[in-house]
Amino acid sequence: MDPYSLPAEDRERIFSMRFDHCDDTHNAPYGDPKLGGIAYDEVCGLDSRESLAEWFEGWTHQLAMSGFEIHVYEVPDEQARVGADGQTVFRAAKAVLIGTESLTEA
Repeated sequence: MDPYSLPAEDRERIFSMRFDHCDDTHNAPYGDPKLGGIAYDEVCGLDSRESLAEWFEGWTHQLAMSGFEIHVYEVPDEQARVGADGQTVFRAAKAVLIGTESLTEA
């Protein structure tokens, strides 16, 4: 699921999150000095539950109401890059989904 394909009601519910995520602790991969970008075959994630809780602090309820979930992957270390504040990019083809959880469990 991505925020651009949500029904209007859900887009409105999380619209203001974009303003909270325009600071030095929520860089896009290209703005993250440790990542320097994202490759065509990489996807974004976070390196821990703690990083997820901090990244989406104050927004997990709204995201859960809009149908977002936590997808937990096992990724070989050499296929992942960890940036600042726990943001991670990893090669999707090398990741194995090991579980899906509700955001209310975060």
